[in-house]
Amino acid sequence: MARLPTVGSVAENRRPGLVLAAVVFVLGWLLAAALNYFILSVSFVTPVPVGVLRTAAWLTAAVATAVSAWLAWRRLSRPGLAGFAAVTVAAAVLMASVNWVHFYATSWYAMHRPDYAEVLRYVDHLPPGEGPPRGISRLDGDAGAPVWFIRARSGIPGCAEGFAHFDGSPGSLDGAGCAIRPTVRLGDGWWWVE
Repeated sequence: MARLPTVGSVAENRRPGLVLAAVVFVLGWLLAAALNYFILSVSFVTPVPVGVLRTAAWLTAAVATAVSAWLAWRRLSRPGLAGFAAVTVAAAVLMASVNWVHFYATSWYAMHRPDYAEVLRYVDHLPPGEGPPRGISRLDGDAGAPVWFIRARSGIPGCAEGFAHFDGSPGSLDGAGCAIRPTVRLGDGWWWVE
């Protein structure tokens, strides 16, 4: 006589596949979020355009979702599949609605605030005739006051984005051939400009 599975054994049979599906889903979306967060840093050191990196982030999330859905398909009931679909939609909406530039600029500045203060101390004490270090530019602001600019990314056809320190009120700048303007106030006179 065949033995019927008990409730505990059915749950135990479902669990390993669901854990793997959840791990694949979470890791895929975390990798996509990390790509979105570091997109400016990566595009600064590689010739890969931001659009290609953004596409890679979304493809990573899509592949992770498809693989985890395939892993979970046989192990979930209809309500479970509906919950899986709801979580997928929520993750996609969250990824699409986050202002990654604002998030990157504010969190990066917060983590490196002492470094930005050190940059100002260093450039204020440059000997006459010596220029700032590579990656730091002195730009002329609207009021004629110097603006120190740390490029985070160079775009196409040559516009730049990054961190700028204004002594006075912020205004438009020439960012490697394009007009750039402050968009995110970071503190201590520092702004994200794009």
